[in-house]
Amino acid sequence: MKKWIVGLALCAAVPFSAFASQGLGVFVGSPMSGIQYKHNDLRFSLGISDFGLAFDKTFNVGSLTNNNKLDNVYTFVGAQYVDNHNKKFGVRSGVGFQLPVDSFELYGEVGPSLYVVEKVDLDLEAALGVRIRF
Repeated sequence: MKKWIVGLALCAAVPFSAFASQGLGVFVGSPMSGIQYKHNDLRFSLGISDFGLAFDKTFNVGSLTNNNKLDNVYTFVGAQYVDNHNKKFGVRSGVGFQLPVDSFELYGEVGPSLYVVEKVDLDLEAALGVRIRF
């Protein structure tokens, strides 16, 4: 019986939301342009112009600083693989701005990527995109 109570207490402690923040869109940028899927604070990007994959965790600056005026600003950290004539794998981070418009979301971001495969390289990269939220 105690196991059931502990199990129910643990399940009750997990936050559930009926409205998941999801989006699907396109982006142009450096080093790749392609499509992106966003689920809550996780993003998955697939580069089409130059093949690449990226996975990011985003953090809302307004929530981090308890300042709702900064709710449209976010920071991110993640990993990226790009194959534009030489294979590159590295870690990336940056800062971005998103502007919700009805069911769409416009965004732009900039940040450094530290590549560690083939050769060590630090690049400043940027992207602009639009997502449909659902």
